[in-house]
Amino acid sequence: MIAASAVIAGALFATPGAAFAASAASAVAPASAIAPASAAAGSTSASAAPAISPNDGVTLAVSPAGAGVLTAGADLPVSVEIANPGQDLVGEGTVTLSFDPEPLTGADQTAWLAATDGLGSSGQALTMVLAVPAASVQAGTVHTLQLSIPAALLQGASGVHGLQAGLSVGGQVITTARTTISIDDGTTLQPPVAEVTVVAPLTTPASAGGLLSSDALTALTAENGELTRELDAVVDRPVTLAVDPRIIVSIRALGSTAPASAVSWLTRLNAASNPVIPLTYGDSDIAGEHQAGAPGVLAPTSFAYALDPARFTNVGELIEPSPSAGSDPAPTPAAGAPAAPAVPSTQQLLSWNWTSTAVAWPRAGSLEATDLAFFAASGLTTSLVGSAEVAHEDGSAVTLPDAVASVGADTVLVADDAVSAAVQGALTADTDARRGQALAQLAGAVELSAAQATDTGTESGTPRQILALVDRGTTDLDALGQVLATIEGLPSASTGSLQTLLALPATQTLTVTGSPEPTERLSRISGLFLDLGRIDAFSSVLAQPELLTGRQRADLLALLSNSWTADDEGWTTAVQDEREGTAKTLDSVQVVEGSNINLLSNQAPLPVTLSNELPYPVTVVLHVTPSNGRLVVEETDVPVTLEASSRKGAQIPVTAVANGSVTLNYQLLSPSGVLISTPAPVDVNVSADWETWGTVIGGALLVALFGVGLVRNILRRRKTRAEAEAAAETSPDDGGAHE
Repeated sequence: MIAASAVIAGALFATPGAAFAASAASAVAPASAIAPASAAAGSTSASAAPAISPNDGVTLAVSPAGAGVLTAGADLPVSVEIANPGQDLVGEGTVTLSFDPEPLTGADQTAWLAATDGLGSSGQALTMVLAVPAASVQAGTVHTLQLSIPAALLQGASGVHGLQAGLSVGGQVITTARTTISIDDGTTLQPPVAEVTVVAPLTTPASAGGLLSSDALTALTAENGELTRELDAVVDRPVTLAVDPRIIVSIRALGSTAPASAVSWLTRLNAASNPVIPLTYGDSDIAGEHQAGAPGVLAPTSFAYALDPARFTNVGELIEPSPSAGSDPAPTPAAGAPAAPAVPSTQQLLSWNWTSTAVAWPRAGSLEATDLAFFAASGLTTSLVGSAEVAHEDGSAVTLPDAVASVGADTVLVADDAVSAAVQGALTADTDARRGQALAQLAGAVELSAAQATDTGTESGTPRQILALVDRGTTDLDALGQVLATIEGLPSASTGSLQTLLALPATQTLTVTGSPEPTERLSRISGLFLDLGRIDAFSSVLAQPELLTGRQRADLLALLSNSWTADDEGWTTAVQDEREGTAKTLDSVQVVEGSNINLLSNQAPLPVTLSNELPYPVTVVLHVTPSNGRLVVEETDVPVTLEASSRKGAQIPVTAVANGSVTLNYQLLSPSGVLISTPAPVDVNVSADWETWGTVIGGALLVALFGVGLVRNILRRRKTRAEAEAAAETSPDDGGAHE
């Protein structure tokens, strides 16, 4: 083994690389700033630079040319990027490149990339191959050095080796970066050895609501919208697309009013040659569904609540599939009116030319052992999992996994996490150097897996299958072209297809090593399930229950989207809003609180007012229960139909049996007997004797009044007669008196 000091003295300055290194140091120029530099930092000289520790945020990226793949005997150009995002000047120092003389194995690579001890994969010292001066780095800037490792320093090496860059200031190593290089001596691997299948998700940012709004779709499918950029990066490339059906349904449900950009996006997806599989609706957390008590993987039940028949005339086939049996019912037209156009069924809205509908993709870190059987019982018989989520039957870790394996009776497609991590690193890198570093790691990981095919005696001509999964939430897939080009440029590998994986038998037997999701998360999901059941029962007041249940189910699936896991606070708020909305819906059909009643008759109809705040008509049964026998309710169940957003009065016939206080409890039931509202009590003061005595007294008064009038009339007549008789007796006879 060559000591580091020997390399510097006997190799670095005795090789052509020495002259290059000196010129590289003098040619370094600042790259674009990555953060504002403070005035104080800008005025600090290199000699007065403060001491820098590894925690000050200074980072390196080491990027070998050509993704680190080189033919034995060739020089290796390397870019080293120094980034200083802090507010202090990084003084002049030294950049070193060191090489691990021992080739890596599959089990070594992850440990090599994560280590910071300066040792090789076998614990030996690294071989330093270059050491060059590095200029000071201003605060908020990036410097890049273009270096080259002479072929003579890599002579005799083959296979995958570790490469490390280090930055020292004032004799102290303040940061390092690691990647791999793959050296082909022409004898190690012979193509075709490995095929790499890449699966990438097409999803949207977290949002509440079972359907994406027209405005959201317009933004997402605009020229530079997120979905447009994602599709641009993958369309017609050897990538399997895992698509959230919520996107497709949201566009179709708008019919002729769908944004033109969204329709164009859907048309492009339909025409793409990529294999396409569906995620669960909303990319819901299917492992969380099981662990929270769902009886099966949840799916949408109806979108009738969102379908306007007027939107489904003269629209394209992608928006309105041909109507078929099972279409969601359209409103019945008035007599004599033309029939409304049929709206697509739920099945039609969800339909697509899927490569397979039997694949489950649980979120990384969410899986527990019993979840796979739960998926399979719902028809998802093959699951995509990372190699860190499974183990060999003896409990040992899975490295360089076979892509197709079995867990009990279930089939899993196992992603090589080292390959997936390198793909992810390339997609999320914010500089060319960081992307080059990740691509070199990718090449090394694929080469190591391909070497496994040779080591295990894979039949000649039968490539080893490797699976790579792109993380959910990766919105920038622009670098995917470079990822695929790197894979296809390897001497031992090419891109593969999901169809090939699905057709292969399992070659390993594994176990799941995961554990349940956090208790708090599962508790919230269980609460949402409870609300779902309540709405299912409550919806029986509607002639079309799916108008409520369909919305509730779609909204729930959107809340269970894996995209929410990056925003726990936002998810907590969204769940609370949903539960409050559910409570409001359950309280939307009620008996309006009334005042106490004084019942003064033996028989009377008692008035009751009902309210319906739903945007749909409902039919309920008003059930009345008296607290005692003083009142007999002649009709205890009164059916009432309430129009949308309205109030309506009802009459409850009662008969009084005895005086006293009675409490009537009003309850609303659905026609199927489901309790819709809690009892609404009304106190009734029964005073039925008042009616009897009132009648007697009234009759007596009438008799008395009639008698008084009659007596007065008789007396008046007698008086008149008497007065007439008296007058006749006292008056003289006109004829006799004057004769």
